[in-house]
Amino acid sequence: YNPPICEFAPITDKQIARAIAKLSPYKAPGPNGISNSVFTHCADLLIPYMGPIFRATFTLDIYPEDWKHSSTIVL
Repeated sequence: YNPPICEFAPITDKQIARAIAKLSPYKAPGPNGISNSVFTHCADLLIPYMGPIFRATFTLDIYPEDWKHSSTIVL
């Protein structure tokens, strides 16, 4: 592999908040069944828990198996 083009910086809570703010609240839920509206309406409650989880995945280099799968539905 080529060397990284930049140094990796841990994901911040601000980045998570920006990603949640960009979600369309009325899209169909993913495989976990959680609607985007849950994330958009409860962001202030969820981000303090999501941040440490996301940062731990990079620190420990462990990714939950469910995070490796997605569903694409053509309408």
